[in-house]
Amino acid sequence: HIEVNYEWANGVRGFMAQRQIAGCHSETKDYITGTKGIGWLGSRRGAEFTGEKTWHYEGPETESQMFGSMYRNEHVTFLRSIRDGKPINDSEHMCNTTLVAIMGRMAAYTGQEITWEQAMHSHERLVPEKLDWNMALDVPPLAMPGITKFV
Repeated sequence: HIEVNYEWANGVRGFMAQRQIAGCHSETKDYITGTKGIGWLGSRRGAEFTGEKTWHYEGPETESQMFGSMYRNEHVTFLRSIRDGKPINDSEHMCNTTLVAIMGRMAAYTGQEITWEQAMHSHERLVPEKLDWNMALDVPPLAMPGITKFV
């Protein structure tokens, strides 16, 4: 199991938990809890919010209907922005969110609290120094929180 608590400077917190065990129930769902209600995203039913203002997703019901159009819309929006001379540049957001995910992995695998600065200055390498199409990749040792060291 993996469980990560994120805390931002403004006091906002995010919690992530998952299980990586073959043959077990698995789901990807985001829960948002606020002072006026609760919301969740990621179920096969789409988004739903309860509380002061109740709302639930009423669009397509299959994953291919929901996500197929989502990815198509993303590409259409991106290409249109280029053609219109107003390119979308989400690179900073993409880099920051990727590092947040990597920080979560670091914290879960080591069992340690990891700060943004620590992650930015980490010496951990997730890929070999030199890649080759014919190379055999080593299988890294199984991470053990409290034993695996932060690099």
